[in-house]
Amino acid sequence: MDTTNNDAASWIAGYTDYLRDVVGAADTTRLRYLPTVQRFIAACSGPDAPDWTGLSVQLVTEFIREEAANKTGHGRTAPANATRSFLRFLAWRGVAPSGLDRAIPRIRRARHASLPTHLSSEQLARLLQRPAAPGPVAYRDRAILSLLAGLGLRAGEVATLELDDLDWHTGQLRLHAGKCRRERMLPLPQEVGAALAEYLQHGRPHHRERRVFFTLTDPARTVQASAVSAIVRRNLVRAGIPMGRLTGAHMLRHTTASRMVNGGASLKEVADVLGHRSLQTTGIYAKLDLDALAGVALPWIGGAR
Repeated sequence: MDTTNNDAASWIAGYTDYLRDVVGAADTTRLRYLPTVQRFIAACSGPDAPDWTGLSVQLVTEFIREEAANKTGHGRTAPANATRSFLRFLAWRGVAPSGLDRAIPRIRRARHASLPTHLSSEQLARLLQRPAAPGPVAYRDRAILSLLAGLGLRAGEVATLELDDLDWHTGQLRLHAGKCRRERMLPLPQEVGAALAEYLQHGRPHHRERRVFFTLTDPARTVQASAVSAIVRRNLVRAGIPMGRLTGAHMLRHTTASRMVNGGASLKEVADVLGHRSLQTTGIYAKLDLDALAGVALPWIGGAR
């Protein structure tokens, strides 16, 4: 970062580079932290540029408490996490004292106070129902929804999926290192594989890039993670399913975990499929009503046809 240019935009650019190149944070983490960091920089700014010499525990604490005041659940901890990360960056740059991040108060919230939003078996069946007159959009959307609901993928994992990640002979799907920081192989359930094959045959535009999913515009562009969640929301409306607080791709990820637990899978098995690094993250699904949902999809039956 050019230290001669000390305005807010330069600090944001430097922090973004730090998260990517030093911390190795996922794109979703950077996008989640930046709004809070931008407000923190504004709170610390004088007439022209941020004044890091005035940083104090009191200033940081008051900022975080104001940010968290009107939030609930995980949202209450987000401002502290983002600000703590930015203070570590400032210490790394040598403009703030090391250890200031440890003075940030822990925002209290009830652990696992509520179940994650997920679909019932009947709602999921309606969402994945084959259209009476399918076209390229329907084939693409159904393949994406099947990946999200059948394997619990993140929106970014669906968006970055490539043709070479699909092993039709063994019925496996490879996910590159992302948020979980490690590559993993997942079995391809029969219904998911069938939806993918149908899309590749009848819906995917011809393109020199190896990405699986594209927009159906002219010219075609690769689908981004935000578009994956938009596809979920659009199809929830199509299926007549009421949309609650959580309506994007992550809701189908919760649905996958819920179905696995209710089907008898252990938390370790759920964590392996979802790519959780800690069983504590997966532990919320242990509270589910075991009679509420159906079992997991059948495994892939064999090679491509």
